[in-house]
Amino acid sequence: MKLIIDVGNTNTKLAVVEKKNILKRYIYRSNLKIDLSLIFSKFQKIKYIFFCGKNKILEKHIYSIIKDKSVRIFYWESISKFMIGIEYDKIDSLGYDRIGGSIGALFTFPNFKNHLIIDIGTCITYDIVADNIYKGGQISPGINLRLKSLSDVNSKLPNLKFQEPNNFLGKSTFESIQSGVFFGIYDEIESRILFYNNKFKNLNTVITGGDSIFFKKRIKNVNFDDDILMKGLNLLLEYNVK
Repeated sequence: MKLIIDVGNTNTKLAVVEKKNILKRYIYRSNLKIDLSLIFSKFQKIKYIFFCGKNKILEKHIYSIIKDKSVRIFYWESISKFMIGIEYDKIDSLGYDRIGGSIGALFTFPNFKNHLIIDIGTCITYDIVADNIYKGGQISPGINLRLKSLSDVNSKLPNLKFQEPNNFLGKSTFESIQSGVFFGIYDEIESRILFYNNKFKNLNTVITGGDSIFFKKRIKNVNFDDDILMKGLNLLLEYNVK
């Protein structure tokens, strides 16, 4: 049994995994700290802890709880075998989330030869896996980064919190910004899906990330999978501890 920790830009996510099954998911925020001791008392068979990203407070908390000395702690930096080929100038600059999501897609959807993984979060990442090789990808600003950038460069525009627009045409500055950001991202995602489908045959598109929920009703013929990263990180850990 494993505890996998994904330290994101906004939230830190934890998953308890048994073999390939995710048994329980948790969110760890600075203002909403879960009682980690309850995790270890409930799942006493945890033998591996896998840290992906940096959260010193959480790390210190876990070390203070662990009493079973047989629990082995792994860090992303100790991963040396990636299960797939990687075509990237500097592998150490390629985020664990992009590698993990790519591996998760590859092994979750084995009937497809090629995969496009779109992660909609603080940034939006597009990653391509073709013939078991990570080929590269793209990074663009996510919803909140786009909203913030408008007010940062133009003091006359408000710094807004995102609300999914009800109408395409905004009737106020608030509505126009929300519509412009949301439908701009929607059009971007649809155009990338179309582009890569024309470029790669037998392409499987997986969409994930905290803000993917806003697009589930609009983007069709894709697979939405909130656990694709955890699935990939779990496979990577298993592969490296053999």
